[in-house]
Amino acid sequence: MGKKKIIPLTTKEGHNYLIQFEFIGKEHIPQSVKADVVDVLISVENNVGINNGSTLSQFASILKEFLVENNVVLYCYCDHAEIIRARKQSMSPQEYRSKLFSAMFDKQNNSDYINQLIIINDEVDHYIHLISLKENEEDVVLLRNEVLNLK
Repeated sequence: MGKKKIIPLTTKEGHNYLIQFEFIGKEHIPQSVKADVVDVLISVENNVGINNGSTLSQFASILKEFLVENNVVLYCYCDHAEIIRARKQSMSPQEYRSKLFSAMFDKQNNSDYINQLIIINDEVDHYIHLISLKENEEDVVLLRNEVLNLK
């Protein structure tokens, strides 16, 4: 099990991102989960414009490569910060991010991967994605149930 890995990404539009993978301690996940769970944080240095499909594809490639190298479950929380959008949309920033997140995997036809969306309805809706190789489907279901039980 690793501790933390940070991968920088500069898009052709000049946006600078850091993709951080941080292993979650076993004491914080159910004992029945065999795979390691990794929290994913994507931060942007200069949020000054709209990204394109190429950027989403780069994110997906980085996440997939990390999955293949480490055989883990990725825990991806869509935050509430505002996001620049191509056109007016009547959805929250978290829902918009979630749809982008799903789209980046769907476009690559990832039949070997699971992208499990969890929506927790609260004062503010929370969107969480659990992503892993299909061989970890049982762990993804266990984690999904655990997250839903915590609300």
